[in-house]
Amino acid sequence: MFKENIEVIKNSFLEYQGSGMYIALFLIAMLYIYLKEKDKKMRCIFLYFPIVVYAIILNPIFNKIVGKIFTGSVYWRMYWILPIGITLAYAIMKFVMEQKEKAQKIVVAISLVTILIVSGKFVYGYGNFEKVGNLYKLPDDAVLVAQLIEVDDTEHKKALVPENLTPYIRQVTSKVELSYRRKPEGYTNDPLIIALHSGNVKYIAEYAKNTNSNYVVYNKATVLTEPMQNYGFEKYNESVFFAIYKYVGE
Repeated sequence: MFKENIEVIKNSFLEYQGSGMYIALFLIAMLYIYLKEKDKKMRCIFLYFPIVVYAIILNPIFNKIVGKIFTGSVYWRMYWILPIGITLAYAIMKFVMEQKEKAQKIVVAISLVTILIVSGKFVYGYGNFEKVGNLYKLPDDAVLVAQLIEVDDTEHKKALVPENLTPYIRQVTSKVELSYRRKPEGYTNDPLIIALHSGNVKYIAEYAKNTNSNYVVYNKATVLTEPMQNYGFEKYNESVFFAIYKYVGE
């Protein structure tokens, strides 16, 4: 009955856990607090609260209830509720302070911090960040697309753009509206996004007209099913990775 929900929970947990060891260290810290902490308030924060969160998130009944909102692609974000960082910090601090000699405290502190470092990956490495050439600290191509549409002499500007541009356009300019909102649950089965990526020109053109959108942005790698000119759109401009079409009338 809950096979699908259990699979979502399993996959989301593995996705959140990644390749590091912080979940294991977190569980060790909880065990240490269970054995050593006598303060009830501290036990509530660093022991009972995480246990309750785990019991809820790992419950297939809960997953089934919230599944329509937190789909499999975003369910892993539920684990953000766990106080992993502060729990590890508290457990390390408590363990260090239990050492009697100052030299012991220094050695233990350095050792535990080293374990934390080697248990994860450098967050500023390749794949997480990229060098950009703009003050917005956003992808250069996204900034250029927003600016190209912004400087057009058309008063009304509403753009239908791929989902990977939606978080950035409004950060660059408030003069360009977007045809749809960012969806936290993801776009896996969204027909509009499927049409954008498959180059379904008829669907996209009709959607743009129905939402009063006068700009359509495609990834250049997308092969269009037919010319946009068939529906009153002309090539307006382009960036390195995106082509911008503007509605000029049929």
